[in-house]
Amino acid sequence: MHRNMRLPRFLSLSLVWFSAAVLLPAQDAQEIIDATSKVYAAATSYSADIDSRTIQLAFTPGPDGETPQYQVHNIHYRRLQMKVRRPYGYLLGAQMFNDGTSRFPSALGRPANMPPPMSSSWSFLSRTDNSLPKQGLNQSGRIMIRDVPAEQFNAMVNARLGGRAASDVVMRHFQGLAVESTGGMALGLIEPAIIGRENRGRSTYRIVAKTTEGHPITLWVEQETFLIVRTIVQRPRIARPPFNGERVPPPSTTGSNMVTAVETFYNNQRIDPSFNSTDFSIPSSAPDEQATAEQMGFSPVADIVKLAEIKPFTGTPSAVDGNESDDSVDATKPAEAENEPVAGQALSYEQMSGIVLIDGDGGTASGFMTKIRDVDFVVTNLHVLVGNKKFTLKTLSGEEIQPLGIFGAVGSDIAIIRIGKGQGDLRLTSDVFKTSKIGDKIVVVGNRRGGGVATQTNGSIKGIGPNLIEVDANFQSGNSGSPIVNLSTNEVIGVATYSETRRVEVDGPASNLPISNSSTQVEKRWFGYRLDSVSKWEAIDLNRWNAQSERLTKFRETSEALHEVIKFEFKAARQHPRLTGILDSFEARYRSSGSNSLTAATEIKDLFRVIRTISDDGMRD
Repeated sequence: MHRNMRLPRFLSLSLVWFSAAVLLPAQDAQEIIDATSKVYAAATSYSADIDSRTIQLAFTPGPDGETPQYQVHNIHYRRLQMKVRRPYGYLLGAQMFNDGTSRFPSALGRPANMPPPMSSSWSFLSRTDNSLPKQGLNQSGRIMIRDVPAEQFNAMVNARLGGRAASDVVMRHFQGLAVESTGGMALGLIEPAIIGRENRGRSTYRIVAKTTEGHPITLWVEQETFLIVRTIVQRPRIARPPFNGERVPPPSTTGSNMVTAVETFYNNQRIDPSFNSTDFSIPSSAPDEQATAEQMGFSPVADIVKLAEIKPFTGTPSAVDGNESDDSVDATKPAEAENEPVAGQALSYEQMSGIVLIDGDGGTASGFMTKIRDVDFVVTNLHVLVGNKKFTLKTLSGEEIQPLGIFGAVGSDIAIIRIGKGQGDLRLTSDVFKTSKIGDKIVVVGNRRGGGVATQTNGSIKGIGPNLIEVDANFQSGNSGSPIVNLSTNEVIGVATYSETRRVEVDGPASNLPISNSSTQVEKRWFGYRLDSVSKWEAIDLNRWNAQSERLTKFRETSEALHEVIKFEFKAARQHPRLTGILDSFEARYRSSGSNSLTAATEIKDLFRVIRTISDDGMRD
């Protein structure tokens, strides 16, 4: 298709929101929010320097018994350098540190055994169209770079951009690789109202609203560009446990009187900048040392308390905050399972002795030791082995286990690694369907989030199938390969494998009105494979396995790029290095055909003949 005959998709989308913005009634807060959402959702590339601070406040009654006073309990800073290009292109540099001067107010004191404030600690994530996903970690001022599997990289990106979405209304638009523009995607705000305009170097609307959880938020939206330049979100907080003798606020300042405020500045924002591959390179050294709060643009805490009218919540706190701002609940994600907590450690010492931590060059995971047909094995997931050319198996006592052979289950995502002598007391159930029932309490124990420690996540059985069991235990990245133990029988009934998120159509009440009452809800579910359902095992050559995995990854990426060609989305297809020259050559020949429709049609046929050849080659491979 001739370039002059069709506007690029990103340009047409940009014109839509721009024309709407020109005619926008200035006093309509909802239309301002909608226009702002379209700016971010329609962006094919984006960059910004984002500074945020999370302030934990303890409110106490004032001298008059009514007017509340506050104490600053903790301030945590976060800096993010962000470059995004859809569908393939990420560079995310994150720095986190605490403000030692305000972490513990004088009224609370600072324990002598409390470690010093966190210094600059940078980490990077990077991926482009022609490079493998990478992670960069700061070690003594130098950045050490390693490859990470694509799935793990996606999870890390989503965690970095999505974990704070209840406090951040911008980064939610850039979660996940190959995310299509969502047009009128809402910012997740309700009841917006304009409360003023400000002009401090730029003209902005000042808008107040509520998040979908009902938490107050104040936004500053630039009048000309409809970019969000600043936000302040507040939410209730439950006081965290003391740290190693740390003094905490007295009982009168805990519970619903603890408030967390998150203030964020979005600096140097660029919509649809032109990037090349070098723009996504991880730097070889860490950035400069941390800036002061004033250098980052933050005002004294008293100013934002007054500005955003931050005050104690009167309702029941909805979340538990840690020291990290990334623990916020994401309004765009499904609510996690709310289960009755298990009091203390659910498994015995003998059972915990069978837990295995897996650490490899492609990521971290879990496993457990057990006997299968009287032979000792470490059980984990097959997908744990993908990308791990080298890996280590360690018990919780630090003992390294030597693998003697690897076998994979035919038809299930389960791998067993033969070992010399196992330990622990994790026994497999003989028949899940006979020994377990829906509603039974279970626990999942493993290397949750790759922290290098075994943690437990409790829940119950939600469903039983011939190969799978479904639970409502919120296991996460790092739990792959963890045992799912039925607490009523103390037997392993499955291997924690994956979770999935679905948008579910929900019909409203019956109505004769000529409008749809249906809506969508987001549902998250957790699944594990049954070991008792495996009927056949095959030996695995790990080197051959990883070679096949790399070929499959390349095949998938090529297939996705070919799909973009079929849709005539050449900009996205060009991200694949094999197609760049092919598409450039086609467009040059197509333009030279001028008004000769026969020649133009021949060029299109030739293009698709080449595309089919590439596809056939990939299928045969």
